[in-house]
Amino acid sequence: MNLRILALLPMVVATVVFAAADPRVTLGGVTLGESIGSVVGAFGAPGLVETTDQGHEWRWFDQSGLDVDLLTDDDLAVRQILVARPEAVGGKTSPLVQPEAFPFLEQSSSAAAAGMRRRGATAIAEPNAAVSAWRVGDDYVVLELSNGAVRKLLALDQGSAQSVGYMGSPQTLGAFHAPRLVQQYPVDYPRPAVQAHASGVVVVRADISASGSVTSAQVVVSSHNADIDAAELLSIRRSKFRPALCQGQPCAGVYLDREEYSLDT
Repeated sequence: MNLRILALLPMVVATVVFAAADPRVTLGGVTLGESIGSVVGAFGAPGLVETTDQGHEWRWFDQSGLDVDLLTDDDLAVRQILVARPEAVGGKTSPLVQPEAFPFLEQSSSAAAAGMRRRGATAIAEPNAAVSAWRVGDDYVVLELSNGAVRKLLALDQGSAQSVGYMGSPQTLGAFHAPRLVQQYPVDYPRPAVQAHASGVVVVRADISASGSVTSAQVVVSSHNADIDAAELLSIRRSKFRPALCQGQPCAGVYLDREEYSLDT
């Protein structure tokens, strides 16, 4: 499942059920605009974190029967949510689990469209037959179709929808390029952590200046071991980066690094 590729396609708005006091779309247990911290609190450590030109991608594989792929902004607020049935492992397909608010995975496109209309979603003209796009309140939901059935569901906020052309002209591709890690500073597994048989996943956020230097770094997902967290902070602070590019010129940006510390058993 590739969030960035799907985000460049015209999008589908799905059926959404939301509380009257909170009209934001919720998909796969995540709400647009939600802080990634609360998502991690509910789902645990992510299996993947990657900084891209479109934002920061976070992925949970087979989270309660769904693959959940998120895109956040630099403030780590959720801007896009993509869900699908987990990929087959060893030729074995997992049982189908439907997202609660959008129970349309593997339904026919006509059945999914009827379900969205019942929920008050507004269809958006879409020239690409591989997707079906809808608007729900201020948010958008896109259904990716394969052989006439829904394969994936994508929810977007207004900013993301605008970037792909659902609200006026799409943003110019290539206007922003995220910072890139050029050389990561190596650190040893902290001895106190080894002695404590500690392991875990840590995610660090680094602010990168226009010159490529790290101006600040902080742990955004803790390994729950202070020595492991400190080791990863040291690694990022001493690593080398290529700065972000804004309209072809170096500019400040944000980079996220996920590392898993694990002892051999």
